[in-house]
Amino acid sequence: MKDKKSHLRFDFSVSQAGFILSLLFDFIILYFDIKIGLICLSLIVLLAIYNLRLNRKKNKQLLEYIETLTLNIDTASKDTLLKFPFPILISEYNGDIIWYNHKFLNTVKNKKLIGKNLKDELPELYSAVLEGKNKIEKFEYESAFFDVLVTIVEVEEGKNEKRFLNLFYFVDVTDFVLLQKKYEIQNVVFGYLTIDNYEDVLNSAPEVSKSSIVSEIEKRITDWFYNQIRSDVFLMKYERDKYFFICNKEAFYKMQERRFNILEQIKEVNLYNKIIPTISCGIGIRQDSIFQAQKDAKTALDMALSRGGDQFVIFHDGKFEFFGGKTKEHEKRSKVRSRVMAQTIKEIVKHSDKIFIIGHQYFDLDCLGAAVGLSKLCLNLGKEVYIVINSYNPTIKNFLQMLLDDPQYQNIIIDQQKALKMKTKTSLLFVVDTQRTSYIDIPNMILEFEKIIVIDHHRRPADWIEQALICYSETYASSVSELVAELLSYEGIKLKKFEAEILLAGIMIDTRGFTKNVGVRTFEVATYLRENDAMPEAIKEYLKEDLESYILKSQLISNLEIIYSNIALVVDYSQVCRDNVIIAKVADELLNIKGIDASFVVCKIENSVLISGRSNGKINVQVILEKIGGGGHLETAGARLENRSIEEAKEVLLKAIQEYINENRNI
Repeated sequence: MKDKKSHLRFDFSVSQAGFILSLLFDFIILYFDIKIGLICLSLIVLLAIYNLRLNRKKNKQLLEYIETLTLNIDTASKDTLLKFPFPILISEYNGDIIWYNHKFLNTVKNKKLIGKNLKDELPELYSAVLEGKNKIEKFEYESAFFDVLVTIVEVEEGKNEKRFLNLFYFVDVTDFVLLQKKYEIQNVVFGYLTIDNYEDVLNSAPEVSKSSIVSEIEKRITDWFYNQIRSDVFLMKYERDKYFFICNKEAFYKMQERRFNILEQIKEVNLYNKIIPTISCGIGIRQDSIFQAQKDAKTALDMALSRGGDQFVIFHDGKFEFFGGKTKEHEKRSKVRSRVMAQTIKEIVKHSDKIFIIGHQYFDLDCLGAAVGLSKLCLNLGKEVYIVINSYNPTIKNFLQMLLDDPQYQNIIIDQQKALKMKTKTSLLFVVDTQRTSYIDIPNMILEFEKIIVIDHHRRPADWIEQALICYSETYASSVSELVAELLSYEGIKLKKFEAEILLAGIMIDTRGFTKNVGVRTFEVATYLRENDAMPEAIKEYLKEDLESYILKSQLISNLEIIYSNIALVVDYSQVCRDNVIIAKVADELLNIKGIDASFVVCKIENSVLISGRSNGKINVQVILEKIGGGGHLETAGARLENRSIEEAKEVLLKAIQEYINENRNI
């Protein structure tokens, strides 16, 4: 094919040279004899016209040759292809387009593609050939959709010569795709919406403003659904602070486009109320059942509330998607739930023969404090209790020794194998300081128990422990040690000095010495522990770091990068850090730099890259790290990436930070 084209170009250049030479000779003849020169000029013009017509005829014949597919196939096969009712395209194996039928020509709206390459004109078809695909479903071209069948044909050109051609058969499925899209867009979307802090907002406002606040909140909610979304939506208020709505997917897509900015619009309600109102919403999407969509929406709302509120949670195809959650959780002033929870947990413990307590990977002080507190509760009820530890943080070493020095606790700390041998059908498992199945120190333990109680203070993740009897999760709490100590205080249990100090140490670590994420109840619990002889001075002595750790911390900080002018990033390229406690301490330390609102520390330990994030509240590190599989709080969060290089982990983190910044710009 290419040889023939080059041959034509050569012939044309030779004839052109002859034509020019003829003209030169003719000009010479004209100089000597005008009559003979004019006769020669006429002959030259006639020959030029004849040559042009001959070239056009040859080109036309060549085009007909290509378009009638002179490819060593018999006439019947050729006729079948030409009259085939579906569009057909044939290309060389390298992608050069050599033929198509009239149906395909109509499909591409008479666009001339012969001689061009699939890479440039139809790259998806070329990729399918390279990948060895036999079919491309719902291929979109010129506002139409096709299922494309791909076949490779072997053609013999000579005795020992073969070539391969790509045949593409196009089946028009445009009507089906459009019908499917129309069907999908009509899928049922069910949502529950609630005002998180309705009572607190009203109680913080003067009496004369309360009705105006309620009216303004309701006005903003209805305006967002009916005037801003402006699609098929049914919204109904069924309690003073609760709504439900039903809409189709088209309306849902409009909500997504606005990134559920009703979350921010509600916060703008400021009619002498001291507390900013926030809302939470759970959305369920189903194509088959409005009843199931309603159940999914309820599950999504429970997830939103357990994560602290101020967010939309979508539950679709068994997966959760989160939007919002940028507001710091406020402490709940009512203690009714805590008292009810204490009583419920106590009753379940009473009806269990053995109790086992586990935490997250690398058991830390908050885990240990909660485990010791629960052990004390169980021991007071005369129950057999065990703390199961697989891996632990070096900071708890001294506190573990405290437990082992006490006769009552000497046999309480056991390993996984012993725990699984000892458990019975009526045994109870406590999971503390995490509710993520992937973060549990001994993940297979939760599969062995029928009765599980989770106590945590982090926002609920997508992979939470669904089979738990009780999930006592309070995101306002400073630590899980605070929650457990509060339960003990309700029971009026007298603690030993070292028990109280371990609980207080757990609180001190998670609050950075009572400087962050503390509320009234945090200090109430601290008072209870102090009454039980806990000494903060002694705890500080235990928590002092050695010289080697101090030097390592300084070495990591020397790698500091500032990104986006207010985010500190430290990446341990040299991989000298082998202690995840140091990582957290460095992240805390970076917040002391003026102008820094958030910090991230990235270190690789064995096959895992650990990322610790800290914030002063202006940037939500929990939302950022959730994007890469982590979690935590607005101000304190972490993530673990398996089988990644430290450079890859850094790129993943930077991408998540960029996404967060872009999302907040669009609100």
